Amino acid sequence: MTKKLRPTSARILCLVLLSTILANAFLVLPMMVKPAAAQADVLVKVDSSRIIAMNNFSIGFMLDQEWKGYADNSVRRGLARDAGFKLIRVFDWKSTSPHPCTQWNESNRTGTCNWTDIDTLVQRILEIGAQPMFCLGASGSDGPLIPSGMAVNPDTNLPYPESFAAYASDWVRHFKANGLPVRFYEIWNEPWTYFGWEPVAPVKLANYMQLFNAAAASMRGENPNLLISFDFIVRKPVLDYWLANGGADVDYLDFHKYDSWSVGQYTDAELLGRAESQYFGTWPMGYSVDDARRVWLNARGKLLPVVGSEGNLNSAWDGGTDPKIQQLVGAVWTALVLRMGIMNGLSYNIYYSLSSSASWGKKTSTGGAGFGMINADVNKPWYPYYVQYLLGRNLAPGDSLVDSASSIDDVRALAWIHNGMLNVLLICKVDQPRTVYLQGVAGQASLVKIDNAVPWTTPALQSGAVNVGEPLIMNGYTVALLQAPVAQVTPTYTVTVNASTTDGSPLSGIQVTLGSESKMTDSSGKAEFSVSAGTYTLGVQSPVAGGSGIQYILAQWTGGGSQSSTSITVNGPATYGVSYNAQLIVIRRS
Repeated sequence: MTKKLRPTSARILCLVLLSTILANAFLVLPMMVKPAAAQADVLVKVDSSRIIAMNNFSIGFMLDQEWKGYADNSVRRGLARDAGFKLIRVFDWKSTSPHPCTQWNESNRTGTCNWTDIDTLVQRILEIGAQPMFCLGASGSDGPLIPSGMAVNPDTNLPYPESFAAYASDWVRHFKANGLPVRFYEIWNEPWTYFGWEPVAPVKLANYMQLFNAAAASMRGENPNLLISFDFIVRKPVLDYWLANGGADVDYLDFHKYDSWSVGQYTDAELLGRAESQYFGTWPMGYSVDDARRVWLNARGKLLPVVGSEGNLNSAWDGGTDPKIQQLVGAVWTALVLRMGIMNGLSYNIYYSLSSSASWGKKTSTGGAGFGMINADVNKPWYPYYVQYLLGRNLAPGDSLVDSASSIDDVRALAWIHNGMLNVLLICKVDQPRTVYLQGVAGQASLVKIDNAVPWTTPALQSGAVNVGEPLIMNGYTVALLQAPVAQVTPTYTVTVNASTTDGSPLSGIQVTLGSESKMTDSSGKAEFSVSAGTYTLGVQSPVAGGSGIQYILAQWTGGGSQSSTSITVNGPATYGVSYNAQLIVIRRS
């Protein structure tokens, strides 16, 4: 991550008690403690028989200045392995980054290199089942951040393309010669710092494109199986120019996602809203990831994978980081971003960063604990790590994403099947209690969650078994994972109610309630519900204003009875009819 004053646009085994390093982090607590405050009811429907997509997604993280700590510290590597991280991004250009090339000879385009630290780091990454991604080069306030001795073209303020291409190819050639399967590369970190955020300068974008084209061609000449890209390519003016002016093929679409850039800039609600909107769906900066994927497909005939290669809640660093990053709201933000990544077909999302020091943060004006999800002082996780852990251990590429929906926006849901288990992720995005009723799952389920019952300064997973037939209380900001064997997943049935007048004309706008769910009949007089087997109260509205001095009074149900509510037993699809008499409203005048 570079110094920035603007926001960088930026798979769960069956739950058992954890037997790894994190086992002691579990806190087994009652799941159904009711708070004193009033709760809003939420209906979450899950239909495991309806597959909506196949998962592509895996989690990743950034190693910035803490790369050496990761390579040397087995505890941190164990935490990374246990969470299932699959892609790890590393810089070559910071003063704190690993620098294999200590001196560059511009005349013959060769470098004096010591690859010991890089090779060790790559091996430590591969050991945990992840892949490395190297980001080569960047622009700094005083010019390009490149190996010492590499010349800068005064006309472009970039290295000469052929020279930088030779340097980038040295990386590929070295790994190939040493049998290290490094495939992911980025050419230049956040190149918008060179050619502009808004507006984008076309001449500078053309200069950068020449650099990228030369480097990518030379690198692919060494290894045609590389995956090369750069962040910011999904930005509309950049992608449009790239495709129209001979930009080399990229192998994945790439973006950075920070949703604020100064501490206190947005409220919690605004930050959590931005988690779901920025780069997903329509937003002010141009192409969403789906838009960009479609544009590339139409122009070059290939549907590219997408990588979010860097991101966090807030990019602010000067004077200290945002304390919310490690708090529950930061964990909820992380969960929402990962959920959106999964739903939008991303291949990876890289969290910035793995670790940081809480004691360092106390010395800053904000008191923020850095960008990390592990406290480097004690090698213990903060809450954003546990969100990654829940997903990384229990969601894999190729898993079936199944239909799920929440009745209100305060609670988000995501459901999938992994290793024979139905997983339901629930995210409460308001710091107020919510009562969740689950439909489509029956019997006992395992539950693991994080919420404010355990302070963020000493975070822990809470685990237990719940009866999903009973309501689940979410006490404010919560990220929870429910798991049940697929065999326990109950089918749902459609219950249809047809409302009409006694002469058979359909009645629209009649409120129909089945259990805790209410709907209005449509223009054909129909209201449909999807429910699991059980006994429910079915009710309709009566009287109903009809306009022009007319009201409608319940006449009877097709099966008999004229009460506005009746008890029904659902054990399959069913249709109920209810008829109304039209009644003239008489107004007496005295």
